[in-house]
Amino acid sequence: MSARPAVLEQALAPFVAAGLRVTVHGSHLLLHDVPVVDERARLQLGTLVVNLIYTDTQITPPATHQAWFDGPFPCFANGTPMEQLRHSEVAGGLVAPGVAARFHFSNKNDGWAAYATHFDQLMHYWRIITDQARVLDPHCTRPLGPGSAVLAPRTSPFRYPDASSVRGNFAMASERLANLTVAIVGLGGTGSYVLDQVAKTPVRDIHLFDGDVFELHNAFRAPGAAHESDFNAPKVSYFADMYGHMHTGIVPHPTYVTDTNVGLLGQFNFVFVCVDKGPARRLICSHLIQKGVPFIDCGMDMSLSTAQQIFGTCRVTLATPAKNQHFFDRAPTMDEAGDALYEQNIQIADANALNAMLAVMLWKQHFGFYATNWDWHHLEFAVSSMGLAKAERTEHPDAD
Repeated sequence: MSARPAVLEQALAPFVAAGLRVTVHGSHLLLHDVPVVDERARLQLGTLVVNLIYTDTQITPPATHQAWFDGPFPCFANGTPMEQLRHSEVAGGLVAPGVAARFHFSNKNDGWAAYATHFDQLMHYWRIITDQARVLDPHCTRPLGPGSAVLAPRTSPFRYPDASSVRGNFAMASERLANLTVAIVGLGGTGSYVLDQVAKTPVRDIHLFDGDVFELHNAFRAPGAAHESDFNAPKVSYFADMYGHMHTGIVPHPTYVTDTNVGLLGQFNFVFVCVDKGPARRLICSHLIQKGVPFIDCGMDMSLSTAQQIFGTCRVTLATPAKNQHFFDRAPTMDEAGDALYEQNIQIADANALNAMLAVMLWKQHFGFYATNWDWHHLEFAVSSMGLAKAERTEHPDAD
């Protein structure tokens, strides 16, 4: 994105013209120096915050009437709280990384339909709060100087704003995954779906390891819809190009992981192992356990019945420095063990996707994105019963 898109300049111009000071921090707009009366009927300053989703070419209009506030809870001139503003308090005091707030406000005029601009949205709260401040000091809202609009540097790994986290107000949960360096070993059916999900998180880098080329059968058990011209390209290059439109830091390694390069995996914060050969699984996972790198190994054990129906299981096994002795009892590491139909390129995209989703959700639990009472280290989904079995648990330190 450009340093200062023209559409952003246009959106911020009314604030500057009014002598107000605003900052754009990620996907949030902050209006500073808001005069506010506190509970002791004293004048203080606070900051109003709203979501601001923008790209180089467009700004999404405000989707809600709500706002956040960093400062004392606004009161009437006599110190009585303005309860008509109150919605909730902000857990942890942060709306998003680097964006502080103490209170969440919800107030709208009768007949409100929508705000056309963020200026309209913020001015609604500005007027309510500062009307009482001006009772104490009629001059408190006069500009202290010329207005200003500052655009904080973007630190996100995404090429465009993560509107999902902002819109759902779970940016702080997503932040638990930020700055991780993740590797995915194997970009077949399961590994490609793992990438599809991990690329939608704010991890810093995603390294892809696979020596195969993208073939016709891969198109039927991978996310998206490949063009015929995509066939026979290195798998890692095909997927790196696809998800590079969304996420920076995707690094392709067009090679298998062997005993000569397995040492590369020791540099990552987490590794997804999505291989279908037992000896490769043993080599990779033994090394990760030795190096203290947490990882999840994925596998499918499918069979074809005489009635020409497929049955079997999708498995994900987590190993961490604190708990890994269970791993080789749970994951097949011999040539003939498990994954039989998978090796024959049976194209079961839904099973691959489910296998990946279980792995990604378990990974997110491991890093605190999802709540959990128990840290399960092994999950198996049985196709015939549609049941999920859980094993190898440890009590989570934050459990009630």
